[in-house]
Amino acid sequence: MKLIDKYLLKTLMVPLTYCLLAFAMIYVIYDLFDNLEDFIKGQTPLLDVVKFYVFLMPSVINIIAPVSLLLSVLYSLSSLTRSNELTAMRASGLSLYRLVTPMIMVGLTATILVALIHETLGPWSAYWTRQFILMQRSANSVPVHLAFNLAFKNEVDRRIWMIGTFDTKTFLMEDVNVLQQREDGSDAVRIRAKSGHWLDDRWWFEEISTQTYTPEGNPTGAAKIELRSEMNEFRETPKDFINEIKDPEYLSSREILTFLRTHRHISRDTKARIKVNLHNRLAMPWTCLIVTLLGIPFGAKTGRKGAFLGVVLALSSFFGFYFLVNLGLAFGKKQILAPWVAGWMPNIVFLIIGLILVYRMR
Repeated sequence: MKLIDKYLLKTLMVPLTYCLLAFAMIYVIYDLFDNLEDFIKGQTPLLDVVKFYVFLMPSVINIIAPVSLLLSVLYSLSSLTRSNELTAMRASGLSLYRLVTPMIMVGLTATILVALIHETLGPWSAYWTRQFILMQRSANSVPVHLAFNLAFKNEVDRRIWMIGTFDTKTFLMEDVNVLQQREDGSDAVRIRAKSGHWLDDRWWFEEISTQTYTPEGNPTGAAKIELRSEMNEFRETPKDFINEIKDPEYLSSREILTFLRTHRHISRDTKARIKVNLHNRLAMPWTCLIVTLLGIPFGAKTGRKGAFLGVVLALSSFFGFYFLVNLGLAFGKKQILAPWVAGWMPNIVFLIIGLILVYRMR
């Protein structure tokens, strides 16, 4: 890495670090005002509150990272322009495009990192913190980690589950009823169990009654009774049942695709809403690169006139982008726009705007 690249990266990374910390603190304070009453009601220990906000960060990194990048790019380029360093670098033979390349690479790296967090830790973080708040609100009442009368249909394996009680923490199932169907939709086997346990990556049922049926729907004989049995034929995991309970906003892209694959006959409206969420989840990390492209021309051109103008223009574009995101989501869920258009349209529009502005820089 050349010395000039190291210097430009340092000029960007220092304000970026401060911005990330500042916006993280602002978000914590904002959220604390919203949830303070719940913490007081639930008599939540201070260490648990700290743990809550540490675990909250992965789910909000896609919010604080883009605005932090935007402001740090504006600040660094404005500083370089005001001190005539940018002019001196260009006078030494370096093009403006070469000088902003490290910043673009930072934006691209941030996009990749945010995408990885958004796909792995983010959904878990959002769901865990939601459950934590619900537990504070429901002190001394029914535990929020219990799901009642849970229905799950695996359309790939043609299996229907009805679970009386499912514990999302221990994965204990009670009052289990599993119906295995044939390709033509007729019932083949019905399994009833008092309880089910997830051990060694497989289900174990207890106090089991297994009844087989003819294609006409008649029992083939008396039900088979077992005290305990390993259910090797079931490919469903606890995660499948938990994802059935979750709203799509708490699912990763891969989990959403799995949900769509195992629920082929859901309503058109539901499928459109889920697909819009899927494309939006895939598109959002690219905001980091887009705001970097928007911040470069505003920061470089307004440095001599003061950073205020650049901040106003860039933030106006930033909020315009998020307005278009919400507009696309609304139109997509109402099926006015195709799901991929609703999810990716803001990115495509502002990516083109950012590339044009960077190309026109002098």
